[in-house]
Amino acid sequence: GLLAEELRRTGQPQYLAGDTHWRPEAMCRVAEALAAVIQESGRLPPAVTVRCRQEPSALSSIGDIRLMLDLPQGRGPDPLETVRIRQVLSPDNELWKPDRNADVLVLGDSFSNIYSMPSMGWGESAGLAEQLAFYLQRPVDRISQNDDGAFATRELLRREMAAGPEAK
Repeated sequence: GLLAEELRRTGQPQYLAGDTHWRPEAMCRVAEALAAVIQESGRLPPAVTVRCRQEPSALSSIGDIRLMLDLPQGRGPDPLETVRIRQVLSPDNELWKPDRNADVLVLGDSFSNIYSMPSMGWGESAGLAEQLAFYLQRPVDRISQNDDGAFATRELLRREMAAGPEAK
């Protein structure tokens, strides 16, 4: 679509060199565009504004390609890649957390989690749901699972809905 074309026109890489996931800059542009579409839809009820903020930081990590291929030193992509993430912090300077009562729900996989889960090696509180919450300046909830793609998160949502609000 139009966003993909705009991202290509920047001439900047959209994916990490040594990892199968997108760069933080590409993810943030998608979150910003998604927030605009959501706001323009007029479907969200009024909400209390949540004044979260972004805190830029640089980090270096080994991508998943090297780990999956178990490449010897000196073979394959450079062992470390450095990126600048934008951690999202609450008004109290706490790391962003999903809000189960939010009107916006992100169903995601490892692409939405890459900058959210420290175990993935690329930081925390800087993923797609966090960026969407920043651009919307409202609460956002997240259900995500790193494997099995969209099916797994829809199944998690189905289970949560079947359990009812008391299970939250």
